[in-house]
Amino acid sequence: MGKNKKRVVSPSKPKRNVSIDNKSELQDIIYIDFNKYPKWTSSVKIGNFTNRFRNSDQALKHFFFIVDQLIPSIEDYGADIFSGKAKHCHRLTGEQQGLALKIINEIHGDKILDKETELWQIGGKTKGIRIIGTFVNNSVRIFYPLFIDHHHLLYPSQKYNQRDYKKFNFSTEDIN
Repeated sequence: MGKNKKRVVSPSKPKRNVSIDNKSELQDIIYIDFNKYPKWTSSVKIGNFTNRFRNSDQALKHFFFIVDQLIPSIEDYGADIFSGKAKHCHRLTGEQQGLALKIINEIHGDKILDKETELWQIGGKTKGIRIIGTFVNNSVRIFYPLFIDHHHLLYPSQKYNQRDYKKFNFSTEDIN
């Protein structure tokens, strides 16, 4: 006697979820290169700007936030950063760009950027910590962090900035 072969019927047909057009798929991906400018976490004080900390606890909380929330949110934003839809993410212009260039020169030296380099502020969905860097857009978007604005001082706000930030003296070099 022959065996009855039962056939399992699929109630729905699979939908095509993968796009064949690799170019449009890559536009939403941002790679972050932490190696090209290794001093991007350095602390400086220039005029009214500082990215130094109150103490080691504040420094550790900031860096944990950057790794745990800010960097993943940058990757989530993808193309929204360039369309203006991503909150807290935009190109630097005017005074803010000038101050950012001074900070970058202090940290990395004055020969790392050319005059056409666009500087960007990238922020997460919460908190005032921003990463300043530049994008290179070839077949993929690569973000190069250049420094961190821990206290949101490139675009200061009386509502959100801490009043005592000028007294902060703990730097990343003090972290043991």
